[in-house]
Amino acid sequence: MSLEGRLGGVTAGLDLRGEWDGQTFQGRIGGYTDGLDVTVTAGGAGIVGRVGGYTQGFDLNAQVQGQELVVRLGTLTAGDDVRLTFTPEGAEGRYGSFTAGQDVRLRHYEREVRGRIGGISQGVDFWLDLGGVPLPLGALLVVCAYRVWTLRWE
Repeated sequence: MSLEGRLGGVTAGLDLRGEWDGQTFQGRIGGYTDGLDVTVTAGGAGIVGRVGGYTQGFDLNAQVQGQELVVRLGTLTAGDDVRLTFTPEGAEGRYGSFTAGQDVRLRHYEREVRGRIGGISQGVDFWLDLGGVPLPLGALLVVCAYRVWTLRWE
């Protein structure tokens, strides 16, 4: 099962792609030369993974709690929290805190997912072709890509 998509526009954006074998998701955020590898595994401790390598990147930890996906990207002192609530139509939630965060909205249309992180004037659009990858993993890849996006432009 393979996923592909994009965060951002044609000229300023990040390619998203990955493979899911039922236990491990391996993918890439960005291009061949300037991208970061993504590895996510699901197990008894929840969903854990890494974006990037040893020297450049961040860890991720996620838990499914009912209809919610609760995610921590980065460390306790230098990271971001994400909370997404899933519905039959897609998901909505928040990336970051109440005062320093962005709204996340996505809509699920069969294999395709479209959405936006942020508001009308300050935000970024995304789309995914899930290709059989579960929707929560696709949403997790998008919020990881958004963190990469924000770290690049700081």
